[in-house]
Amino acid sequence: MLNLSQALRSVSVVEIASYIPGPLCAAILAKLGATVIKIERPGGDPMRTLPPLDQTGENPLFSLLNHAKQCRVLNLRQANDQAVLHDLVQSADVLIDGLRPGALGRLGLSDDVLLQANPRLLIVAIGGAPATHTRRAEALHDLNAQALSGLLAAGEPPPRVPGVHAADMVSGLMAASAVLAGLLARTTTGQGGRIETSMLAAARWLNTPALALAIAGLAADDTLSGGLACYRLYQTADGRFLAVAALETHFWQRVCTALNRPDLVPLQYDPAAQPILTTALAAAFRQRSLTEWMAIFAPLDACVSPVLTPQEAAQDGPVSVALAIET
Repeated sequence: MLNLSQALRSVSVVEIASYIPGPLCAAILAKLGATVIKIERPGGDPMRTLPPLDQTGENPLFSLLNHAKQCRVLNLRQANDQAVLHDLVQSADVLIDGLRPGALGRLGLSDDVLLQANPRLLIVAIGGAPATHTRRAEALHDLNAQALSGLLAAGEPPPRVPGVHAADMVSGLMAASAVLAGLLARTTTGQGGRIETSMLAAARWLNTPALALAIAGLAADDTLSGGLACYRLYQTADGRFLAVAALETHFWQRVCTALNRPDLVPLQYDPAAQPILTTALAAAFRQRSLTEWMAIFAPLDACVSPVLTPQEAAQDGPVSVALAIET
C-alpha cells in the first residue's frame, strides 16, 4: 500500500479558521505530513468549548481536528500580531482563510499584500456562499447551507435537522483537494494565488442527484431518495431500523426470498406498485427484531444493513476525521 503520511512533509500551512471547514482542511493536510500552525483568536477557537465537552474540557471534535497542529493565539486587530502573521505567511506554502469575506483585507492583509510578501502562497478561502452568490456576505452555518442547497428537502418530507454536518465536512474536503491541485499547479507556474470554495457550493455538490432531476424538470423523489421500496429504511419489531438498498435485481430477489415474498420480485420497479411494496416490506420487517433480521441477512449479501447508533459505529475502530484513506 502506498504510504501518503509524509507526502506533504515539506509543506507549511497557516490556518486562520474556526469550527469545522477550515480546521478539517488543515487536518487533512497535516495527516499527509504538512506542518500546520493554527492561529486562534484571544479566547481560542469557539469550537474548543462548544458542548458537549470531554474529560479534558474540550469538544471531542475540536480535539480530533486540531491535535496535530501548533496552536498560537493572535489578536489580528493589533498591529504587532498582524506583523507576526505577516512573518508566518512569508515562509508558508498555504494560508487557510476561514474568516468572513474581506476580513483579512480590512486588517491590512489583503491578497495583494500577502502575495507581494510571498508570491508562491496559496490562499485558500472557505466562505459561506460562492463569490457571485447574493448571500455572499451573510453569515451561514452548516444547517443554512444545507437548507439553501435543497439538500434538506431532497428526501421525504418534512425536512429535518440532519445528523451529519455535511456542508461543513465536504467544504473542508473540497478545500483540501483544491490545495493539492494548487500545489501541483505551482510546480509548473511557480506562482501561488487565491482559491475559493464554500459551504453552499459543497452542499449543492452533495445534492447533485436531486438538482440534476430538478434542472431536467423531473420530480426529485427518485431512486435514491426513498421513492422505491427496495431503497428505504424499515423499522424492526424492537424499534430499530434496517437500511435496505437492494437496487440490483439479484439483491432484491434475496430480500424477497428472506421475507418469503417471491411474488414481489417482478414489481421492483413498477411505479404503481411502490406503495404496495413499501407497505408489505414494512409489515414484514416489523415482525422480527434487528438482531434477528441481521442473523437472517448476514449470509445473503443483499445490501441490507443495520442503522447503527454512533456509539455502535464507534466500536468498529478508531476514527480519523482527517482523512478517510489509509496512509
